[in-house]
Amino acid sequence: MALSFTVPDEATANLLRLIAAYSGVEAQPTVSSSAADVEFTAEGVQAFGEHTACKYIASKSHAAEQLLGRTPEQQAKIAEWLSFRHSALRPLMDAQLAELNAALAGVTYVAGGVQPSLADLVLYAAVSPAAVAFPVAQHGHFCNLLRWYDLLHHTADSQRLFPAASFARPRYVAPPPPAPAEKKEGKGENGKAAGKGGDKAAPAAPAASSSGDKKGAAGGKEAAAAAAAAGGDAAGGKKEKGKGKEGKGAPATPAASGEAAPKKDDDCTVDLLDIRVGQIVKVGRHPNADALYLEEIDLGEEQPRQVVSGLVKFVPQEKMEGRRVVVVCNLKPAKMRDVMSYGMVLCASNEAHDQVDPINPPEGVPVGERITFEGYAKEPEAQLNPKKKQFERIAPDLRVDANGVCVYRGVPMMTTKGAVTATIANAWVK
Repeated sequence: MALSFTVPDEATANLLRLIAAYSGVEAQPTVSSSAADVEFTAEGVQAFGEHTACKYIASKSHAAEQLLGRTPEQQAKIAEWLSFRHSALRPLMDAQLAELNAALAGVTYVAGGVQPSLADLVLYAAVSPAAVAFPVAQHGHFCNLLRWYDLLHHTADSQRLFPAASFARPRYVAPPPPAPAEKKEGKGENGKAAGKGGDKAAPAAPAASSSGDKKGAAGGKEAAAAAAAAGGDAAGGKKEKGKGKEGKGAPATPAASGEAAPKKDDDCTVDLLDIRVGQIVKVGRHPNADALYLEEIDLGEEQPRQVVSGLVKFVPQEKMEGRRVVVVCNLKPAKMRDVMSYGMVLCASNEAHDQVDPINPPEGVPVGERITFEGYAKEPEAQLNPKKKQFERIAPDLRVDANGVCVYRGVPMMTTKGAVTATIANAWVK
C-alpha cells in the first residue's frame, strides 16, 4: 500500500518521490496550498514535518541501514547533514555551498561509505536550483559539489525528478610513456669494460710485445708525454683567454653573443585585463555587509555572474537595477564577507573618494562585448595572478579625462558604438 503525504509545494513532493523511488517504497505526495508543512499518517499516528517524512520513508526501505547509517558514527554524520540542510541552505548562499563543496573534497558521499545516504538525497534536492545555475566562472570553485550532484543525478535520481547540471567534464589525459632505461655498462669476454659506443670507441694504444721490446714501451711514453703537453697547452690557452683587459676574457653578454636579452617584466599593460560590457539583472543588499551590493550581471555567458560591489553609500539600489556596466572579468574570484565575487564593476571616483559612480558603456553595445584600447591588442589572461599585482600596476593609468572619457594612458576605452564615459570628469577609474 502506498504511503500518502500532503505537501506544501512541488519541490517537497519531488524530494519525497526521489527518496521513495530510491528506497523501493510507494509514495503518493499530494500538493496542497493550505498545507504549511508535510503531513502524513505513520503507523496510525498523525505526523508532521519534511524531516520526519524523509526518515520515515527511508526506514521502510530494504536499504534502511544504508540510508540511515550502519554505525553510530555514520548515523551522527547523517543527522548532522540533515540539520545543515534545514538550518544553512535556506536560502542557498555561496558560503554554505562552499562548505558542502569542501566537505566533498575527499569523499564520494557526504557521510562516507560507498552508497548514498538519506543525507545525500536530501542535500541533492536542496542544492539543485544552485547546481544547475552556476555560471561557468564558478564551476571550478564548486567542482566537488558538481561532481557529487552529477553522480547522484545519474545513479540515484532514476526518474530525473531534478534537472542535470551542465558543466565540462574533465577529460582523461594519458601520462606520457616512461623514458627508455639507460643501458648499463657490461663486460667483454676478456674482462674489459665495454663502453656505450662499443664499435665506435677509439682504438687502444698498441701494447709492448711479449719479447719486452723497449722501443714499443718508449713509443708509448713519448705518446703519453705528447698528449700531456697538448693538454697543458689547451689549459694554458683557456687561462690566457681569461686574462687581459681588452675584453677577450670577459663573459659573453647576450648582446655580444647574438642571443636575445631576457625580457623584463615590464609589459603589464591594460590588454591583460578581460574587460566586458554587462547588464545588472538582479541586485540586492549583501547578507553580511551593509555597504555592499550583491549583483547578478549578464555578461553574455550561459548564466549571470555574481559580483559584489561596495556602492551602497554612493548609488541607490533603484539606479543599479537594470544598469549597463563595465566589468573586469578575469580577476581571481574573491570571498567578500563570506560571499564569492566573480568580477569587479569599474567605477569613476574623485580624489576624495566621496563621489563614486559606475562608468557607462554607450547605448546599443551588446552585453559580453570586450572593451578595446588602440595599440594594445594582446589576448587577456584567463585569470590574473594576484601575486604579480597585475591589476594594481595597471589601475593607476586608468583615468577619466576632462571630457568625461575613460582612458588608459590617454588612449580611450572603446566599444563598437564609441567610447566609454563617466559622470565624474578628471577622476580615477577603479
